[in-house]
Amino acid sequence: MKKSTITLIALLSVLSLSACGRESDNNDDFKSPSATTTSSTATTSVSYTTESTSTAAATTTEAAQTTAPAADYSPADLSGEWIQRDTGNILTVSDDGTFSLKYVYGGSRSGKIKIESEEHPDGSFTYWYSFYGENDDLWAGFVCPEKPFNEIYSEDDGGMTFVRNDSSTPLAPTVPEAKDLRDALAFADRLMCGIGIATDNNTEYMTDDGTVYHKSVDNIYKTTDDVRNYLYSYMTEQFISSSYDYLLGTETPKCIDVDGELYIEYRPIGGKYSFYDEDPTVIQTDGGYSINIRNNDYGADNTVVLDVVKEDGRWKINGVHSS
Repeated sequence: MKKSTITLIALLSVLSLSACGRESDNNDDFKSPSATTTSSTATTSVSYTTESTSTAAATTTEAAQTTAPAADYSPADLSGEWIQRDTGNILTVSDDGTFSLKYVYGGSRSGKIKIESEEHPDGSFTYWYSFYGENDDLWAGFVCPEKPFNEIYSEDDGGMTFVRNDSSTPLAPTVPEAKDLRDALAFADRLMCGIGIATDNNTEYMTDDGTVYHKSVDNIYKTTDDVRNYLYSYMTEQFISSSYDYLLGTETPKCIDVDGELYIEYRPIGGKYSFYDEDPTVIQTDGGYSINIRNNDYGADNTVVLDVVKEDGRWKINGVHSS
């Protein structure tokens, strides 16, 4: 009886000696290691994060403690821009390990990268760049390759491959990014005309010089800071100062706060832009990129050209002219 019990335990131990896979819950997912191996004598769990990539504790059934080899990897290894093969999606990684992924046809995701490890039965380790979303949910994981490298990939079926942009010129704006810049310019133009934000014409404020303002009833733009933050997300400070300083930065601005709430000057005028609802065209230039937008100029078609630069990982308008 005792001999049969020992044989059964040994058989179960052999069957359990494997590395588990961790899956995320999205369509473009992968399987990354759970970093856990089990045997009849010990269970080891090792996790490397951005805070500590040197060693991790390993617990055993006998309460003994071992350490995994130091990982010569950091999320900062991925700092820069990457483009996904076959799709053109753009991945941007900051030095602090945060990332953002912009999909070519719209939408994005962001989060934090951690270094994690998988211990194999022979005692060797594989390290991974694991991407976690804003809610700390696992999105994707890529094997840490031998350095130096310009490509990362996930090993699941139909896995993703990203290639580093090693050029000094950033990757071109995507069509959704170009449309966002177009919409920001159209918003600023409408706001200059006094029609960019919904207002309550029955709730007005008059300044000492007789300028009339109406209260905003928009659910997004409730204060001047809301307007300012939006504009600075898509325009450089130089462009705003030269073209739209009157919105916020003069003695008689278009937008003011009254008792902590946004009011817009009531003085309707004609705008410069009436853009067609179609995809802008992204053009590569000697200095970077420009965006061409077809505009209805009071019945006559013309092309408005946006000169764009990339600041803090975002494309912004730095100048506007006609073709």
